[in-house]
Amino acid sequence: MKCKKKKRLAFKVKAAICFGVVFSLILAAFLHFYFIVGPKVVEVSRAQVDSVATTVVSDAIYNVMLDKNYSYDDFVDIKCSSNNEISSISANSINLNKFARELSTEAQILLDGLVDSSIKVPLGSFTGINALSALGPKISVHIMPIGSVITSFSSQFESVGINQVRHSIFIDVNIAISVILPLGSKNVDFITQVLICENIIVGKVPDVYLNGLSK
Repeated sequence: MKCKKKKRLAFKVKAAICFGVVFSLILAAFLHFYFIVGPKVVEVSRAQVDSVATTVVSDAIYNVMLDKNYSYDDFVDIKCSSNNEISSISANSINLNKFARELSTEAQILLDGLVDSSIKVPLGSFTGINALSALGPKISVHIMPIGSVITSFSSQFESVGINQVRHSIFIDVNIAISVILPLGSKNVDFITQVLICENIIVGKVPDVYLNGLSK
């Protein structure tokens, strides 16, 4: 009887040890994948994600600009004094907000078309080892846009001659794209600045702050 109890106890101990070893291996594999392999795959796929996002932003801006035929005069109002000197430069916040809204909507439509898209990354990147990250056959990794498109404007004044200033207006676009991995997902933030219009202003430009734009 005692012998049977000892055997049962020994079996339980061995089972507990085996369970502990298996659990530890699974946990170690998960942590290795999440903290080492995941970031490495994202790093390797970053260039492709940026390329996809750049195409989306470029196409969205092109479509909106072509459809609405926006120009510099739609975004900026320049007022001159009686002696024909520039008295103020102000942003047309209504048109700027309208453009930003149209761009965000168009970009979101294009991003929604990426739901079933994928990029190719080398199998070696799944090892988490730098030396092997570019080796092996290409493996498909799904990507998916998350959240909404965030936009903001910035402005730049650059002297190009005597009393001649180039005024450039940029839109900054922020897009979040999720790289879907076997044990989870990693988010990649894409931020780009795109020139939407510029103009050469002839005359002395006053030191002003543009409403909605920063000098």
